[in-house]
Amino acid sequence: MKLKINALNFFSLVAILFSSCTTYLTPAILGNNIAYLPKSMVADSLKSLTSLSGSYAVAVSPDGDISYEMGMANLSRAHTFKDFNIAYGAYGYFGKASNGGTITSPEDSRKYLQSFSKSISGLGFRLSTGLSHTSTNGNTDFRYVNFENALSIESGNYTKFREQIYNSDLPDYVAVTRKKVLWTTGLSTEVIWQARHNHDIKHSFRLFMGGTPGLVNSFKYGSANQRSITEDSSFGFSLSYHLLVHRFSFCFETANRVNLSEKFTLGYCF
Repeated sequence: MKLKINALNFFSLVAILFSSCTTYLTPAILGNNIAYLPKSMVADSLKSLTSLSGSYAVAVSPDGDISYEMGMANLSRAHTFKDFNIAYGAYGYFGKASNGGTITSPEDSRKYLQSFSKSISGLGFRLSTGLSHTSTNGNTDFRYVNFENALSIESGNYTKFREQIYNSDLPDYVAVTRKKVLWTTGLSTEVIWQARHNHDIKHSFRLFMGGTPGLVNSFKYGSANQRSITEDSSFGFSLSYHLLVHRFSFCFETANRVNLSEKFTLGYCF
């Protein structure tokens, strides 16, 4: 709980410093749909790897007004070849979206969004494929370019709420999208290495950069919005650190892809 509060407080502070007072109703999964998919190294005897994992994720909308909290279940399969790798998987998620704003007068209701707490859920699919190079001693793989994709289908009461707001007269300082199906795509680069004296311990760092086509133009704005999300587009980045010890894995990811997000994942690989 303390971790959740600290993460959301940090994200809210950053969002407040760099955004207007417009409240953005974004899809909850943005920032957490692209994820690290574990793969074997070229030097490993096991070239195909299956991963089962669970994630805890938090995020905030660009303005910092709306917070998201969710649990995720992930399943992936990966195949490693000498200079090439591919991984694919599915995931499901559930949680809540909430806004703690308080409306105290009819004038406020025409300008700002009412407070709410709504359920979120969804499912999706991921695909990662790319080229790699292995160091001479075999201890390090450089996955220098990977093509990453995630397709998400979002549902739940929060999605219905976004639809209702979109189809009504928007408060002045509100921007909303009713988009339910999201395709996020982009490129990543990664370095992974095994401990010199224990090859069952592996560390990896990955940088992803990409966006969500069609998201920018799907927003509807209230009459007094001061800044359009089109100024930033949906392009953003995520950073991942992955640790594999024998068959157990841990991953920390942070992203700024419209929503600011953090995700912690524990898993088992076989």
